[in-house]
Amino acid sequence: MNIKHIQGLLSRINEVRLINKKLEINGVICNIAGVVRYGQKLRLIILEYDEAYRQKVEEMELSEPCRLRKEETNRYILKSRGSIEAVQPFRTVNSVFIDGMEFKVNFTENRILDHKDGESVLFLSELLRKGWNPDGVDYQSIDMLFVTGIEFEGDYDEIPKFDDNVNLHFTMNKDVISYLVEQPVTLVVNGVYPEKLWFKSEEDTEKHWAQINRVYLLDMWAEMEKSFSNPKLLEHMTKDQVDEVKRNVEKSFTEFCPKGMYYPVIEYESEEDISLEFHTKKFLDSKPVHKRNGSIGFIISPDKKTGILGEKLKSAIIQEPVSQDTVIIEAELFKYHKTISPEKISIR
Repeated sequence: MNIKHIQGLLSRINEVRLINKKLEINGVICNIAGVVRYGQKLRLIILEYDEAYRQKVEEMELSEPCRLRKEETNRYILKSRGSIEAVQPFRTVNSVFIDGMEFKVNFTENRILDHKDGESVLFLSELLRKGWNPDGVDYQSIDMLFVTGIEFEGDYDEIPKFDDNVNLHFTMNKDVISYLVEQPVTLVVNGVYPEKLWFKSEEDTEKHWAQINRVYLLDMWAEMEKSFSNPKLLEHMTKDQVDEVKRNVEKSFTEFCPKGMYYPVIEYESEEDISLEFHTKKFLDSKPVHKRNGSIGFIISPDKKTGILGEKLKSAIIQEPVSQDTVIIEAELFKYHKTISPEKISIR
């Protein structure tokens, strides 16, 4: 970093209007600094501290030397993924009302601060110089703090005026929360499932249900062939482009599901806001195999709209290849995902 770079960083901030409000949401201390104008773009800046996150990080650092490599199965990795995450109360904000003025959200950015990140330190210094006085985070390490920037839609030549003791109101989009289940399930290809599957998570004591309608094996290579044979593709791409994309996809997919192998698909009904995630027990208890080509995700839609109970029919695909003659699949209902409507946030 040099003087010219610092001057460039400072020149990006054209205007600052402080709000200086503090609240606590789900254990997270949130300091709403104010609105900053970069050129013609406005951002609401919020500094956050999650004590539970700090404790998890410290516990992980203490246990890391004791963790044996043999524990690193796919199960361990899937369970660890997202287990140490800070709560982000403003992640799904749809609109912000400042003294009744509505600002639609263009996007929300949340990142952890770093004392080596000169831009972040300089930015916070500028807010403090303007009179911002964050509360409850005075002695916390800077690399345990998060900053959320909520950019508003539209272009502005100046920050709209609002009272010093401003009222704030946030409306939220829907969000998805995942819950660990790890419930063994024996799946029978083309079998009959007369009983509902009941399950719950330790994190969510409420019992939930699913009605499996059928389990079948899907030939993903045949599905890809149908997709690339769709004449509508030629409305957007030349035949040579389609052929090139097809070759690249097939080359990558061979590593995940060789020709002649199939993916199991579970069609089921459940509560409206619940979706399921299955894995085979063999996969979960195996050591991870690192693929050169990353990962490929698939979404499968059922042919029918409703199932045997009259509820919406959903699909879950197990992206682990099995042979065509597979009948019994020892699996686990590993997680369920629940769509929620976060509560609105109001600050006076």
